[in-house]
Amino acid sequence: MYPIEIFHPDEVLIYLRKSRSDDPTLSVEEVLSKHETILMEWAMQNMHQTISENHIYREIVSGETIADRPELIKLLKVIESPQIKAVLVVEVQRLSRGDLEDAGRIIKLFRYTNTMIITPIKTYNLHDEYDRDIFERELKRGNEFLEYQKKILNRGRLLSVSQGNYLGSVPPYGYERTIIMDGKRKCPTLKMNQEQANIVRMIFEWYVHQNMGRQKICNHLEALHVQPPKGAHWSPETLADLLSNIHYIGKVKWNWRKVVTVIDNQEVVKTRPKSKEGDFLIYEGRHEAIISEELFYAAQAKKGRNHRANPTAKIRNPLAGLMYCTCGRAMSLKSYKRPDGSDRAAPRLVCDGQRHCQTGSCQYHEIINKVYEILKLSIADFEVIFKNDSPADRLHQKIITQLESKQKELKQKELNLWEKYSEESMPKEVFEILNSKVQQELTIVSTALCEAYASLPSSSSTEEPIQHFSDALDMIKNDSINAETKNILLKCCIDKITYKREKPVRITNNPDPGTWSNPPIFLEIQLRL
Repeated sequence: MYPIEIFHPDEVLIYLRKSRSDDPTLSVEEVLSKHETILMEWAMQNMHQTISENHIYREIVSGETIADRPELIKLLKVIESPQIKAVLVVEVQRLSRGDLEDAGRIIKLFRYTNTMIITPIKTYNLHDEYDRDIFERELKRGNEFLEYQKKILNRGRLLSVSQGNYLGSVPPYGYERTIIMDGKRKCPTLKMNQEQANIVRMIFEWYVHQNMGRQKICNHLEALHVQPPKGAHWSPETLADLLSNIHYIGKVKWNWRKVVTVIDNQEVVKTRPKSKEGDFLIYEGRHEAIISEELFYAAQAKKGRNHRANPTAKIRNPLAGLMYCTCGRAMSLKSYKRPDGSDRAAPRLVCDGQRHCQTGSCQYHEIINKVYEILKLSIADFEVIFKNDSPADRLHQKIITQLESKQKELKQKELNLWEKYSEESMPKEVFEILNSKVQQELTIVSTALCEAYASLPSSSSTEEPIQHFSDALDMIKNDSINAETKNILLKCCIDKITYKREKPVRITNNPDPGTWSNPPIFLEIQLRL
């Protein structure tokens, strides 16, 4: 172990972080100030100088993992410098109370950068096996304490919600967060924002009693210049959440959006999906209801029954469900008729959210021509890909080759084990363990290889996509084929069409007053291969 005397204040960093074990009545700043005083006194006693301000890292916003602690990330980068010899903390657990992955990262970084960890009680040199073992135990103990504390806090939160308290950080539209007293206890709850509450009542009335759809309600709210809960404009998605919010009838909910950990691209990602009906708990709240339960459940019963078109109506737009604006909204087909039923203008494709995104519309035949040309230019290439050497076939064959190689490798490994057992007197117990493991792997690989052979694409499976593209190309301009049939065939060979076009403007310096600019149309077509 290095003697303390060799350290100079310029070679030492201080890391400060508030923990759940600290006094909850103290603020983050108060706790950090208290710990800084303790560490500065230690520095004066042992190094006869204080640590400079630029060597102090104060974690104001702290989370459970290293990724959630910006100051710790900075410190771990700085200790890569040979000039830094040690980090001074109140206790080891201030560095990390995360999982084993975080603990391992901390240990490796400090060990291989030759950085020591100093606490007022003990100094840890991670090149020393005994110190490293104690340090690792301290980090694990911190993680166990964290998990225990989280369980206790969750039980407390559940009890609080069951008593009608509101624990959310953002109040629902129509309410504001407030605190009321229940004896000597402070109870977080909601109080009504009368102006917003009137808007909520109006939305439910329009939806239930006036049979207005969500988009139409959005248009009315925009016309009345009503500010939405977030963002610049009202959207059907915002109204869907509002119309299903149980808080409006004086209730509170728990676990509606609980944290779910998933693996995405080999990374651990935490998500908060909305829970399905019955997967979360509902309790009577302390707050006042904005609407009646009868009105609320009438809105729930109506959800899903409002269709944008009559169920018996046929598809008019061959690009329905395929073509979207860059803003994310669908492109709809608009027809323009005179009172006598004749065409007043050519049909156009218009973004459903045009009033907000200001995307220019276009004539229907312009898009059809572009789609036709793209399919025509691409179909020859697709035929070569599908008939000769498709990417799917190559990938499938590559998997088979890898499995065959792995199977051969395992069989050779099995043979080597038998040779060592028979010729080199390998202990029977060791042989049985190793051989059992090889046999398990061999069974898995052999099964996978059989499945790969069974699912190898046949020639007919590669000819089917070619036929889809040919059918779509043949019918796209055929007026005798109805829009529904065209839509089905196009969906067999196109996943999505993304549309972009600037809004046309009137050309003022042109002698013809009806002249407009003609911005180019950009299409991104994702083909289904």
